[in-house]
Amino acid sequence: MEQMGVFFTALVLAFVVEATLEYVLGIWWKPLANEVRKKVLMAVGLVLGIGLCLAYGVDLLAELGLKAGIVGQVITGAIIGRGADYLHQFYARIRPK
Repeated sequence: MEQMGVFFTALVLAFVVEATLEYVLGIWWKPLANEVRKKVLMAVGLVLGIGLCLAYGVDLLAELGLKAGIVGQVITGAIIGRGADYLHQFYARIRPK
C-alpha cells in the first residue's frame, strides 16, 4: 500500500473503533463512574484496534520503513484504538515533510 493509502485505511479503522465505542459502550455503560468508564473505553478500544489491524494487516510503521512484522501491527492497533484524532496527531508528527 502506498503511504496515504495505509494512513487512510488506519483512519477509517480508527473511526470504526471510535464509533463502535460510542454507540455500544456509550449507551450501555453510562451508569459507570467516569474513571471506570474511561478505563473500560480505553481497554476495549485497544482490543478492537489491535484486532482490526491484525485482521487487515495494517502497519503504519512498515510504511515508514520500520519492518517490525506483527509488532508493527500491534503498535498501529494501539494507536487506532485511541481514536481518529489521536491517529491524525500521530501521523502529523511522523510524516515526511
